[in-house]
Amino acid sequence: MKNQITILALATAGLLAASTTLRAEDPVPPTPPVNPPAGKAGIKEGEPGPGRPNRPGGERGDRLEMMKQQLGLTPDQIEKLKPIFAKDAEQMKAIRDDAALSREQKGEKMRAIFQASREQVQAILTPDQVEKMKAGMEKRRAEWEKRKAEQDKPETK
Repeated sequence: MKNQITILALATAGLLAASTTLRAEDPVPPTPPVNPPAGKAGIKEGEPGPGRPNRPGGERGDRLEMMKQQLGLTPDQIEKLKPIFAKDAEQMKAIRDDAALSREQKGEKMRAIFQASREQVQAILTPDQVEKMKAGMEKRRAEWEKRKAEQDKPETK
């Protein structure tokens, strides 16, 4: 009787382990993004991308790609910009994760990081690229202000 219970317990454990293993091998199709990054899957430049509502370029990793396309970066410039953007991402994550900071404090710290980063980036770019970058920033700011004004408008019915 003891042997039968042991065999039954082992068989049950084996079936459970096998079913878990088989389920782990089931392919899970990736969830497609709502709006792929700019220039991909028919999304036009300047349209919002995944993870960044109302911001052009999609994911933060596309910042370098967006600059490459818009400013015509050289391979040397790209290699010089990568560590700057990596450092920015690391610092931004630390700020976002710091529960001791208020929303306003986080905003101030992030603006300081962007300013320092912008100066480093501009030192790598040619004068023509700097002008193109500034024009793009002004355009995005104007679009942001327009959206903000539309959001702040009271609804009329």
